[in-house]
Amino acid sequence: MATERARLLLHPVRMRIVIALSAQQLTTRHIHELMPEVPQASLYRAIAQLASAGIVEVVSEERRGGAMERTYRLAAENVPLTAEDVESSSPEEALAAVQTLADLMVSSSSRYLAQAGDDWSQASLTVRHAALWLTDEERADLGEELLALIDRYHAKPRGPQSHLHSIQAAVMPEVGPPDVCPNGED
Repeated sequence: MATERARLLLHPVRMRIVIALSAQQLTTRHIHELMPEVPQASLYRAIAQLASAGIVEVVSEERRGGAMERTYRLAAENVPLTAEDVESSSPEEALAAVQTLADLMVSSSSRYLAQAGDDWSQASLTVRHAALWLTDEERADLGEELLALIDRYHAKPRGPQSHLHSIQAAVMPEVGPPDVCPNGED
């Protein structure tokens, strides 16, 4: 059974908010621009739940007309999603998280390609799927190495020449045809 934290973070809208805030501080208006299909009331409720749980925090507040516009960021001391969070989830919750990431990858790519127009190929997009034969220990090592690599780049300060990029990675067992060549022999 998923922990309360996992249930909070694995929800599709809240997960997308956390992902959006992982790279920069955003106002609720900016978050809504990234997710125009999410009703505004649902978005505000999701942000409030994340703030109440200490996952996100208010950086600043500014009065705009009759409303208060808040700028949010991830709380530095609160790692968004841990291996324990995922492992505590049900198969349905884990699949929903993977679906959210896949949907985010498609929507981000679609927005970029629409904005880039004919210059889209200048971005040097990297797309890769690989099926690997790994032991359980090698799979764990690969996952840790990928996370360490992502963390290394994520920790870098934002430079004047840098541009926002996204990366989605999942390391999971593959279900394929029966293993007719167990040792890789033909």
